[in-house]
Amino acid sequence: MTKEINLFSVFFSIYFPIILSLISKSTNAQISFDCSNTTMFANNSQYQTNLNTVFRYLTSNATNPNGYHQAVSRTGNATVYGHFLCRGDQNTTSCQTCITTATTTDLPTHCPNRKVAIIWYDNCMVRYSNQSFFGQRDSSPVVSLVNTNSVTGNTTRFSELLGDMMNNDIAVRAASGGSQKKFATAFVNYTIFQTLYGLGQCTPDLSPSDCNSCLEFGIGQFGVNQGAQYLQPSFAVHYEMVPFFNLSSIVRAAPPPQPLLPPPPRQSPATNSNRGNRISTTVIVAIVVPIAVSTVVALLVICICCAKNKKTNNYEVAETGEDFTTVESLQYDLATLRSATNNFSIENKLGEGGFGIVYKGTLSNGKMIAVKKLSINSSQGLQEFKNEILLVAKLQHRNLVRLLGFCFKGKELLLVYEYVPNKSLDNFLYDPESQRLLDWATRYKIIRGIARGMLYLHHDSQLRVIHRDLKASNVLLDVDMNAKISDFGMAKLFVMDQSQGNTSRVVGTYGYMAPEYAMNGQFSNKLDVYSFGVLVLEIISGQRNSTFYQSGEAEDLLCYAWKQWRQGTPFEIVDPTIRDSCSMDEVMRCIHIGLLCVQESADERPTMATTMLTLDSYSVTLQVPEAPGFFIKSKALNEVGSNQSAFWSVNDVSITELGPR
Repeated sequence: MTKEINLFSVFFSIYFPIILSLISKSTNAQISFDCSNTTMFANNSQYQTNLNTVFRYLTSNATNPNGYHQAVSRTGNATVYGHFLCRGDQNTTSCQTCITTATTTDLPTHCPNRKVAIIWYDNCMVRYSNQSFFGQRDSSPVVSLVNTNSVTGNTTRFSELLGDMMNNDIAVRAASGGSQKKFATAFVNYTIFQTLYGLGQCTPDLSPSDCNSCLEFGIGQFGVNQGAQYLQPSFAVHYEMVPFFNLSSIVRAAPPPQPLLPPPPRQSPATNSNRGNRISTTVIVAIVVPIAVSTVVALLVICICCAKNKKTNNYEVAETGEDFTTVESLQYDLATLRSATNNFSIENKLGEGGFGIVYKGTLSNGKMIAVKKLSINSSQGLQEFKNEILLVAKLQHRNLVRLLGFCFKGKELLLVYEYVPNKSLDNFLYDPESQRLLDWATRYKIIRGIARGMLYLHHDSQLRVIHRDLKASNVLLDVDMNAKISDFGMAKLFVMDQSQGNTSRVVGTYGYMAPEYAMNGQFSNKLDVYSFGVLVLEIISGQRNSTFYQSGEAEDLLCYAWKQWRQGTPFEIVDPTIRDSCSMDEVMRCIHIGLLCVQESADERPTMATTMLTLDSYSVTLQVPEAPGFFIKSKALNEVGSNQSAFWSVNDVSITELGPR
């Protein structure tokens, strides 16, 4: 029986990680970026020209099989240094996609005109500076992400296994990787059902001793959690209790040669007579093989169920209890939508978001529509697709964009909405020319419209909905500049007696996420209230919170607004284009409401019902706001303490969770 159990354990430990890896996904989600407290360069300057050259060098060399490349441009008196590092288990296609996204989209968006910047993704890192950093060990900025779920069982054994795997295996192999690639992965069994997976990597330009010191320092930041990641510009360490990297990247040492054994002695008749008291190899095989086969079948069934459940949770279908058959009446023919959009011509393009391109269309009866075209290859797009159909079809309110139908044909995933001619709020709010079209009366109407829409979602609809991604680009404006909330792909449903929930994967947009959600995955309707408060302050100021910098004053728009409020000068945050023509009472009340909505404690924030009542009536007495809770950037770790870790997503576009909610 002991032999049978050992064989089962070996079988389980070998094949269970492989089966898990079949349902794991590789992602290119953005983790963090930093370009704060750096000097600026002017548009069309020599530095900008050199930076663009460095970006071209990096992108064109992103197919380097080592996953690393340095680039320098020294034209004129402005030198730019840059490099990228792709995760060691990524292929050249994945690496090039990641580098291209960073250099052509995200860095210019997040860090416009910044002379120094760094950005991290799951799959790569890109960095540039006006000072050489090649071969140097840099200790800042720091990003620390922690799975807040604690480990169950023998935590002492867990710490010992984790430390041994990371320090004595991964760190040693990564540091000795040479000048081409310093990368290593490994896994170790914690229990028969749980496995620890680890990864360590340095930039190849570090010396072996520097790399090893870096990795050991990062590993030393780990606690007893189900997963954690620690990043500095020169290295990364990461572990999870699920596969998060390509398992084929694990390098196992060859087994030692077996010593030659002498031939077995000839058995005497007396020995043969004892065979009936022992289990023969044939019997063991007859016992173990059926168990092994049954185990494989059971595991496959579990994985299929988990995959289906994961898919269901991602799509929120389980919460609505419906599928496509219940909304067949909303289905459009693909040929109809092709004809309406002139075969999705570029002339009809209205905009592009995280999940696809939106086209203007005209049906044969003259009705105007907006068609969002998604890709079936995108798990995010597919998630939003089902969520929108099964959720938004049930929601009807004048301040919510109306879903007219969908099309699911071959590789085409299409959502059909009412046509909203003025596009999204961010097209007006953050553009120096267009924001002049938003006088105070229009902005106040937009604020009230958003509040009414959110009140409907939280309290008045047949479903209790947490939007989880309320922001300016998800507020559309109709011909009369009425606000219409859109994009419910990340929405979460609550049962009627539920007040809060928790998720292991945070989704949303940097600058709008409440602290308890960004740090611990805790969500409630107060998450949307926080986002609403940010949006109110943005509408008043005409500034984007995620890119707001007020030299010598504050980190972000929220802190700046609160400091001005405390100093008795809140009018300083008002957009200069409306400062002389707005209603001071209405503006002051909206600033007050905005600051209350972004309080650090969710319990201190008002509900949307209270917020709407406050906007409608001046008889409501408002409490005095305290300092806002704001989304801490990586550079702020030095201020909050090196032992405090944050779990965040810092992308200006929406980040969709990849695991079950």
